[in-house]
This record gives sequence, C-alpha cells and structure tokens, in this order.
Amino acid sequence: MQKRSARYALERFENPKVYNPYIFHRPFIFRWKGSVIPKVLPQSLLVTILSAIITYLYKETQINLSIKQTFITVLGLVVSLLLAYRTNTAYDRYWEGLGTWSRMVGAIRNMTRCIWVNVNAEDSEKVIDDKKRAEHLAEKKTAINLLLGFAIATKHYLREEPVKFDDIKPFISNSDSNSPGVQVLVGSGEDYFPETGSNSSTSTFGGKFIKSLKNLLPTFNSESKVNHNLPYELTLYISSYIHSLHVKKTTDDATISNLYSNLNCLTECLTSFERILRSPIPLAYAIHLTQVTWIYCLSLPFQLLEDLGWLTIPVTFLITMTLFGVEKIAGEIENPFGWDENDLGLDDFCGLLNRELSHVTSEPIPPINEWIYTKENLPFETVNINAIPARNLQEIFNSNTSESVEKNVENHKNDENQNDHNNDNNDTVIKME
Repeated sequence: MQKRSARYALERFENPKVYNPYIFHRPFIFRWKGSVIPKVLPQSLLVTILSAIITYLYKETQINLSIKQTFITVLGLVVSLLLAYRTNTAYDRYWEGLGTWSRMVGAIRNMTRCIWVNVNAEDSEKVIDDKKRAEHLAEKKTAINLLLGFAIATKHYLREEPVKFDDIKPFISNSDSNSPGVQVLVGSGEDYFPETGSNSSTSTFGGKFIKSLKNLLPTFNSESKVNHNLPYELTLYISSYIHSLHVKKTTDDATISNLYSNLNCLTECLTSFERILRSPIPLAYAIHLTQVTWIYCLSLPFQLLEDLGWLTIPVTFLITMTLFGVEKIAGEIENPFGWDENDLGLDDFCGLLNRELSHVTSEPIPPINEWIYTKENLPFETVNINAIPARNLQEIFNSNTSESVEKNVENHKNDENQNDHNNDNNDTVIKME
C-alpha cells in the first residue's frame, strides 16, 4: 500500500468538501480525474499492438488470418450479458454502502439529539451544584464524541487500516480498548494514508498509467496487518453510558429505549458494511468474465481484417477500451469503501459529521422562553399577534374565578342568541321583498 502523510487526511477531515453532484464541471469528455481510461490503457495497447501485427501480416504477406464474424456475434452477446450483470451487481453494492452509511449517520444524529436535549442533570426533587452539572455535561460530550469516533473508526475498519490516526485520536484516546495500537495513539507519527486526491502522484494520467502497469504484475507483501473491530468495541462504551443513565434516572424510559434502538441500528449498519466488504462477487464469475472478455478482444482483429483493413487497428483499440473500461468500473465500485476516485468520500462524510456535532454541542439547549415567547415569534398565521400577549391572555384566563368564568360563558351564550335573532330578522326582510 502506498503511503501519504497524515497531514493531508487530517486537513480533509477538518475541512471537508461539500458534495454537490450538480456543480458545474468541465465536460466529461475532457476529464481524466475519476476516469478509468488510464487504468485500462495498458491492456488496450497490448491488444492494439497485436492487432497491428496481425493487420500487417494480412496486408503485406500471403497469410490469410481472417475468420468469419459469426464468432463476434455469438461471443459478443455473452460478453454483454456478463458485463451488464457485473456492473449492476457492483452498483447495487455501491448504492447499498451509501444507504447504510446514511442510516448510520441518521442513528448518530438521533442519539446526539436525545443525549444533548433529553438527558438532564436536574431532578424535580433536588437541585444539584455546579460541580455535578459540569460532570454531567462532560459525560454527555464524551458520549457524543464516542458516537463520532464510531463513524471514524468504521471508516478505518472498512479500509482495513490501523487505528493510529490523528482524526480519531481525540475521540477514543480515553477508551481502554484491547485493540493493538489504541494505547499508543498519542505520539505516533507514522503515515498510513494511501495516495488519493489531486496532490497524489497517481492523480495524473501518467501516474495512473504507471500504477496500472504495476497492478498487472504479481505482488508479494510479507506484512500481515491485523484489523480489529474497534467500532464494535466502542458500542460497548456507548451501551455502558446508556445503562448509567437508566441507573441514575437522569432521563425518561422513552429516551432510554430510543437510545438503545439507535445503538442497535449502529451495530446493524456495521454488520451490513462487513457483508458488503467480506462478500465480493464469486471468484469463478470474476475469472470467467475476465477470460471471456480477453478472448473476445483478442479475436477482434481476425474478424475485422477482411472488411476494415487498416482500420482494424483503431477500431480494435476503441472496442477494447470500452469493454475493459466497463469491467474496471465494476471492479472499482464493487468495494465502495476504498481510496479510489469513484469510491465513497468517507473522509468528507466524517468531516461533515464532525462539524455538525461540534456545532450542536457548542452551545447549551435554549429554553423555550428564549425562542417562543419573543416579539419575533408570530405563532398565529391569521392574527398579527406574537406569543407574549397570547401567554398573558392565558394567564388572565387562569386567574379568573369560577364566577367570572361562568359569567363569561353566559355572556357568550347571549351573544350567540342575539346573532341568531339578527339572522332571523334578515331572513324575514328578504322574504317580504
């Protein structure tokens, strides 16, 4: 795995990009970043060189290398069906990964709201001092930090990376995890970030081309990297906090049930992530698809010689670029949690979540008197009256004695009778006319 300095990933975490798929870009035909063309160019050039040799032998010698095009029709149908199934399956996995991440973020937001708003240090029967209130605030903030740490730990867990990262250090350094590396988070300056982004040496056309050449060769890595399930360990700490809320009676049972429900959702999301990560497309299918695609591309020059002549070379190049490109796209989005250009932007997602939770917990919960009973609040659409006079009217009504209330009810009935009498008189006048 290639390395990248921790500064880049930390900056991406602290200053996440706002994802906008509808923002203006250069026309796609002129874009290289995010394209698979540099990655499939070596295979396409290899087939094109073979096509040029075959075309030269056919044109300049007496060797007849052409065959009928029936093979293209039959094998082309098989290749198209295999590629369509491969691409659809990969996109389903990509979309499921994005949907599962959205459900995880929704559960974290729900738990943050319940902890920050519904968990109170004050009790109706006793008043606590400032020290206890500060401890209670620290507990809530720590629990919310663990929720954010769960998202970041999930990101690294899905990428099969170690836990020595600066982005997760502030949120789990206080946890006594059994995972190797968690105890030595502080003071670690190692680089674990692979090459990504515009600053990467492989973001250019040439860099991707060289990287694709290296990927064609067998690699031997003696490093055995153990990836422990740190996100699941963090759920144990969060569950312990929820249990303490139940013991201390600092919130109601409905909130406790809601917190446990969302915590179960986090565990289910983690399990869904593992299913996507650990269950790729069956090996036999992937091998067969690759072999059939190569056979089809290698047989193209022999079938196009007689009709196209020297045009066989560029036509073969375009066809192989298309087929290898579709296969490469499917292989790239099959695991949407990696560092490829077309994978999910997990760094940006975690950075945005960090910014949201920091904003929510930066200020105390405003009492309703500060935002309901104000002059700016106009709760009644048909009446230009704010909530302050409405509250005063309710207080006046509550302060009335039972006799005054009965008198008001009697006056209201008299007004209704008078209105009915006036309506009857109006009907009589209309009939006389």
